[in-house]
This record gives sequence, C-alpha cells and structure tokens, in this order.
Amino acid sequence: MAERGAKSYVNSGILNGYTLKPKNLTQYTAFRGVTDFTQVAQFDPFETGYSFLSVIQMPKFLTELAKHDVSVKNLVYSFKHALEYRFRGLTGLPNIETGTGTISDGINELNFINRVTMDTSVQISMNYYETKGSLIEKMCEYYITGIKDRMTQAKTYHGLIKNNILEPGMENEMFTFLYYVTDNTMLRLERAWLLANCQITSAPTSQYDSTRGDISNPDVTVTFNCFPIMGYEVDKAANVLLKTVTGVFTADDGNNNITYRVDSEEGQVIGQDPLSGANITTATLDSNNYRYGIMDPDDVSGTAIPALTEAIQQAGSEYRR
Repeated sequence: MAERGAKSYVNSGILNGYTLKPKNLTQYTAFRGVTDFTQVAQFDPFETGYSFLSVIQMPKFLTELAKHDVSVKNLVYSFKHALEYRFRGLTGLPNIETGTGTISDGINELNFINRVTMDTSVQISMNYYETKGSLIEKMCEYYITGIKDRMTQAKTYHGLIKNNILEPGMENEMFTFLYYVTDNTMLRLERAWLLANCQITSAPTSQYDSTRGDISNPDVTVTFNCFPIMGYEVDKAANVLLKTVTGVFTADDGNNNITYRVDSEEGQVIGQDPLSGANITTATLDSNNYRYGIMDPDDVSGTAIPALTEAIQQAGSEYRR
C-alpha cells in the first residue's frame, strides 16, 4: 500500500469520486453452489430510466435572433425549456469497440486487440410530446433553414448576415448538451456525457399525416448530429451541474462512501438562466413537497385559486404561532 501523501502513478480514470463506483462483490458468495440470498447488497441492480439533460449552450445565431424579435425569443427559449424540462431520455450513444489483428502461421490464427475506438460522429434522438402551435417542428425548421435555405441553399441566419449583425461560421450554429445518467435516487451520477457540436438534422413533419376520424397525439423525434465526450473532466463538471437540477451536492471519500450536502430546498429558485432570464428551479423529487400551480400565488401561469392559496398561507401562519 502506498504511503499517505505518496504520488500515485495510477490513473484511475472513470473510477473517480464524481460517479458511483462498482461495489466490491468479493465479500459475497455468488453463484457457485448455494447462493446466499440473505446478502441482498450483492444484487443491487442498475436501473435505467433516471436521466437529465442540461442545455449548456444554445446556437449563437438563435440567441442573436431572439434579441431582435419577441416571437423568435419566445420560440427559442420555449424550445430550450422543452428540451430540459420535458426530457424523457435519449438514444444513440456510441459503444466503445475493439478492432482485431491476426497472427497466422497459414493454418492456425490468433486474434488480438489492436485498436480501441468509439464512434465520435453519432446521431442522438430524443422524443417529445408536441404541443399546439407545433413548437418542436417550427423550431427545428427555423433552425435548419437559417443555416441553409431549402431552395437556394444560401446561409442566411434569417437576416443576421446580410444586415452585418453576425458573421457566418459553424461555431455560431452548435448546441452543447450535458447528459446525466443517475442512480434511482436521482442524486448520484452513474455516467455523464458532454454532447458537443450538436446540430438538428431534420424538421419532423410526419405528425401532420392524418386519417379522418383517427384521433391521436403523436410524439415527435428530434435528432442531432453530435460529438460525444466522456471522461474525468466531464464527470467533474456533471457532478457540480447536477446540483443545479437536484439542489443536493454529493461527494465520495474515495471508498464509495457517499456524503450529501443539501444546498437548496426542493422546488427552490436558485438563479436565473443567463440567456433567457427565466428562473432556474431545483427539481422536486418528493411529490409530497410539490406545490401545484393552483396552490401557489407566485406561479407565473396565473392559475392559482385564491381560496386554496389563502388557506395554505393561513395554515402556515397558524402553525408558526
């Protein structure tokens, strides 16, 4: 064992203090002979379905357009809000693959790994419920036709270029996302991906297909080309940024002993979005603590019911006496 303070020559990489480490299963009897089902810790399963998405950066040409037109501003930031707050998961993350070399004597062969690769030119897909007014489809169309007009193939940025407001360049057209996969507490990271250089690939219109009398509410799929990044620095950033979603910061002492620090109460406003100015609110993970809009006099939708809000406020004042 290395002495305390001694330099470590081992790069533990993905085994870091920012994501969950695998349990030490050597202390349990597994599947040779009789299985010890009283030691349930050895079976603690990985559960899918727990994930979040943060929009780290919107395309510059969209945020610039939003400064000059209120309707565009509403479209752009409603789309950003939908990406994050209506997120239901994504598909398309690449596997880490191996390539094989061969040693042969002309009769027999030995295969060995001679390459380890990960596809860095991938498409990710996310499904969303469409709303009246076709927010998703209109934003996708507005984005891709600003990059290239569908008839002339000219890059226009919808007027920004010809009016000398923004110079054309790929750097002005990219989304950047951070995708978190958590355990079933939604507080601790399993893995994180930084999805860079993301571009919408199409404007979905199949939802407009219809048969008279056939009533449905179809999903729409948003597909992005992207450059996925994993690693220690991504995990480090994701561990901090996940706190803006949950309000809880987690830390590992090096032995997979997790400590928690509650920085914000559930549903608390912790800041403003630097782009849109909208409030950033932490997630409410315990539904018993959630105050629905009709109960909340400060809810921006204006749907609060006075009889409810007054009763809740009165109960709070009575309790404090």
